[in-house]
Amino acid sequence: MGRINIDIVMNVDKLPKANEHVFSQQSSFTFGGSAANFATQAARLGVKTGLISCVGDDLYGELILKNLNDIGVDTKSILVLDKQPTGLFFLAHSTEEGDAVYAELGANKFLEKHILDEDYLARVRTLHISGGFPMLISRAIDHATAEGMIVSVDPGRAAADVDFSKFLKRVDLLFLNHIELKKYFGIEPTEKGLREFAKTFPGILIVKRGEKGSIATDGFEYVSSPIFEVPVVDTLGAGDSFAAGFVTAWTRSENIEQALNFANATASLTIMHQGAQNGQPDLQSVARVLGKHDINIHSILKTFRSGKR
Repeated sequence: MGRINIDIVMNVDKLPKANEHVFSQQSSFTFGGSAANFATQAARLGVKTGLISCVGDDLYGELILKNLNDIGVDTKSILVLDKQPTGLFFLAHSTEEGDAVYAELGANKFLEKHILDEDYLARVRTLHISGGFPMLISRAIDHATAEGMIVSVDPGRAAADVDFSKFLKRVDLLFLNHIELKKYFGIEPTEKGLREFAKTFPGILIVKRGEKGSIATDGFEYVSSPIFEVPVVDTLGAGDSFAAGFVTAWTRSENIEQALNFANATASLTIMHQGAQNGQPDLQSVARVLGKHDINIHSILKTFRSGKR
């Protein structure tokens, strides 16, 4: 549940000043949006996945829906909104000066008003919410709790208006990076601080640290996992692939260390290609990477062989 975008990325030597014309050395036009990235990655790992979101009644919306259907994501709960543009995400990247990001929310701004199909949600085992939508999160978690679903939340960097105290005690998996930890909860990513914070809710805290790897703790067990060294092409969407990998593994094994390694392997394969979704791996690709590092995920693989999706 969350945003769908078209991603436009341009690599430039420098960021333009006012009225300055700068040429891109390399550019890409790809499918993106945090929830869409999560959904496509989960589907590629073999999980039966649906997406609750909004797109515009335009060419971009048509392309997105076709892409999702081709990958195997159920699109029945994606609203196509008349006279609204599909969300756009534009990033200008300069190695020397950093990034400039521009976003057109478009149809995504109507997510708070999305009419949740209770019959559709009744089929759900795990609900993952990407992004900070105060009203949508509250309504969705109320329903998920009543239905006994696993609730996973990755609020991202635009969740300043979310009152986490209203629903945190009903979250099973909470994904944050070090910036979000500090911004939303005033916590530094020290072992003591993370353990203490994780004990304030019944679920698992998962901290994404980029090139430093990741940490997961329920307040008692504390696990860290380094990244898998790969040639990095594009990190856009890596956090979403990571989250999809963790949710896929943990819902099958309930083993924090195994899920963390699985998530890191999934993200590492994603960043080897341009675009948030183009490099997303399938289950066997992740298994091969982990096998090369002598990490056994047989308990996860056998759930797919038994037909559990």
